[in-house]
Amino acid sequence: MLRNGLAWIVAGAICISPAWADTAKTEGGLEIISSDGRFSAALGGRIHFDTYLFNDDIDDTVSTTEFRRTRITLSGKVYNWKYKLEQDFASGDTRDGFRDVYLAYDFWGGSISIGQFKPYRSMEELTSSNNITMLERPFTSATGIFDRRQFQQGIGWRNHWDCYTAGIVAFNLRNAGELRNEGVGAAGRFTWAPVDVALETIHLGVSYSYEDAGRQSPPLEADAPYAGRRGPRQLMALTPGDRIFFFGDFGDEEFFLGDAGGRVNVGGLELAATRGPLYAQAEYTYGNYDGDFFLSEQSFEDFFGAPPTFGCDPEFGCFIGDQTVRAWYVMGSWIITGEHKPYDARKGVFKTAKPNSAWGAWELTARYEKISNDDIPDLEADSIILGVNFYANSRVRFMFNLRFGHDDFTDNGTDQLGVRAQVNW
Repeated sequence: MLRNGLAWIVAGAICISPAWADTAKTEGGLEIISSDGRFSAALGGRIHFDTYLFNDDIDDTVSTTEFRRTRITLSGKVYNWKYKLEQDFASGDTRDGFRDVYLAYDFWGGSISIGQFKPYRSMEELTSSNNITMLERPFTSATGIFDRRQFQQGIGWRNHWDCYTAGIVAFNLRNAGELRNEGVGAAGRFTWAPVDVALETIHLGVSYSYEDAGRQSPPLEADAPYAGRRGPRQLMALTPGDRIFFFGDFGDEEFFLGDAGGRVNVGGLELAATRGPLYAQAEYTYGNYDGDFFLSEQSFEDFFGAPPTFGCDPEFGCFIGDQTVRAWYVMGSWIITGEHKPYDARKGVFKTAKPNSAWGAWELTARYEKISNDDIPDLEADSIILGVNFYANSRVRFMFNLRFGHDDFTDNGTDQLGVRAQVNW
C-alpha cells in the first residue's frame, strides 16, 4: 500500500494541473512550483549498487552483490511548512524503508523538524551517503557506537549563523519500522569553522547523546562491522532493554537476566580540514553503556562470539557492569586531479568534489578506525581502509575500497574488497 501511495504522490506532483502550478524546473532534478509560490514538490533519488569480495579467516563469509540504497525522495513546501518523504526500497517497501520523513518550519533563526530524521550527533553520520568518503561510515556513527540507531522519531531544532551551527533534538528510541516503546533520548551538536575560505576550511565540532531504554525498548548496542558490510561483526557493548528480552534462569546452560532498561551516554569530538585538493577528518567518541546484567558462559559466547576473558560464577554466570566504549578514526584523501571538497557551512559537513573536466576526477582515500570496550578484556576491533573514488560527473561516482579488518576478541582477520556504482539526482 505504501508503494502505491508513494506512486500516487509522485504522479500527482508531476501531473498537477496548470491552475495550481505553472513552473517546472528540471536543472539537476524535477521540481514543480505553484504560480503563487506557496506549494512545491521536488523529486530526487539515489542508487548505490555494491559488490563485496571477502578473504575469510575464521568466518565463512559470502561474497555477494546488493543494492545498498535505492531511494526515492519527495520534498517541498506547503505554505510556510517544508516536508520530506524518503523511501529506501533496498530496506523494504513498508515503514522499514522510511528514512527522512518529517515536517519542518522556520523558527528562531533556524528550523524545527518533526518526524523521523537523524539525531544531531557525529559529523560523518550527518554527512549524506552520497558524499561520504568511504563505502561505509566509521565506528563513531550508527555503524558502530550507535548501532542500528541512525534514524529516530522526534522533534529537533537546528540553526546556522556566521561560522557556527547548533542543533538539539529529543526523540523516541525507535524508527518507523521498529517496535513501539517508551525509550527516550536527546542529542545536541555544536560546530565552528574558524577558517572557511574558497580553498581552505578548518572545522571543529562537539556533540553529546543521551539514550534511556524504557518499556518494550530493544537492547542498546555498540557493534563493530570491522570487515565491512555483510562481513563478520563484533558486539562491543550491551545495555539491556525491556525485560521481555531476558531469558532463562540462574543455573541454566543459557540465560540473560538483570535489571531492565539502562542508559547510554556518548560524547564526541570532531576535527576536519581541507586545503586545495587535500582533505583530513577525525572523530573521537567516549561512551558509557549501563550494564548490571548476568549471562551464562554459553550465552556470553553466543552474544560476543568467544568465551569470556574474565572469571564467571558457576551459578550466576558472567556479570557485566557499566561499560566504557571508545571509538575513533582518522581519515584523509587527495584529489589527484586537483578538485576541492566544498564545505556545507549550513550543516557543518563536507560534500564531494565536482569534476573540473569531462574526464572526471580521481580521489585517493585512506582511513584507520578502532573501537574498544575498556571493561571486558581484549574486546576491541580495528580496520584499515585504502580506497579510490572516480567521479564521472557531479552525479555519478564509482568507489573502490580495500579493507583489512581485525577483531582482537575472536582473533579474526577478515578482509574485504568493496566496489560501488552510485548515481543521485
